[in-house]
Amino acid sequence: MAKLRLEVDDEALAEAAKLLGTKTKEDTVNMALAEVVKRRGTSASATPRPESPST
Repeated sequence: MAKLRLEVDDEALAEAAKLLGTKTKEDTVNMALAEVVKRRGTSASATPRPESPST
């Protein structure tokens, strides 16, 4: 498993934790990533998606 140091939106992270039922930041990020892969499948790596605009 890779170790990363990154800045995340605290409100989005908290909302994701509520929706996913996770208790730690690490679990929230890992579960969210797994959910994206599950929903978009392998086509996500083949088709670039536009980034969401920053708020």
